[in-house]
Amino acid sequence: MEGERKTGIEVSIRKRLGAFYLDVEFATEASSLGILGASGSGKSMTLKCIAGIVTPDEGRIAINGRVVYDSKQGINIKPQKRKVGYLFQDYALFPTYNAYHNITAGLRGMSTAQKREKAEGLIKRFHLEGLEKHYPYQLSGGQQQRVALARIIAYEPDVILLDEPFSALDSHLRLQMQQEVQALLPIFDTAIMVTHNQEEAHKLCSALYVIDGGRIEVLEKRDVE
Repeated sequence: MEGERKTGIEVSIRKRLGAFYLDVEFATEASSLGILGASGSGKSMTLKCIAGIVTPDEGRIAINGRVVYDSKQGINIKPQKRKVGYLFQDYALFPTYNAYHNITAGLRGMSTAQKREKAEGLIKRFHLEGLEKHYPYQLSGGQQQRVALARIIAYEPDVILLDEPFSALDSHLRLQMQQEVQALLPIFDTAIMVTHNQEEAHKLCSALYVIDGGRIEVLEKRDVE
């Protein structure tokens, strides 16, 4: 339909880091994309390039039809302008902020009352009641992850990038957070998860790439229950 908003990710990038060379090219309209590979294969580097945290040596990245990086055209939109939420493997919470202030850290142009209303809704949604004044070192791994997810939702990005989101959790928490993340994915136009866990990738992703030695090797399209 004319005027309909385009969704999906287009990536064609190259980046050399010492002896490692990332040469990745893919395009997908899948709402949830998995990138599966071993440690050191280039998964996290690909996410960081999409988010704008790392700048490729050359190439092009488009998110939902909007070009955010193009080396030939001199386009390199800043990370905070890309409307991308990034869940880091270690969650990257601010250690000097409590849970409440971590959740509201990225909110701009809102009154204190508006921030409080949004934060309180997310605190309830992620079952963080009573933990608002706790600092990251006082929170369990699962609690830290829920705070990090709440911070991303508060920012209202179009795309969410998940970097090994369950690797630091024990088996019980891993299953619980998989269910939580699965429920969240429809909120976003596009979600990309990198993992070395094939079971997680198949459970959460409607399309799956396999990356090895900095190159995309396989694409598998599938239905997610």
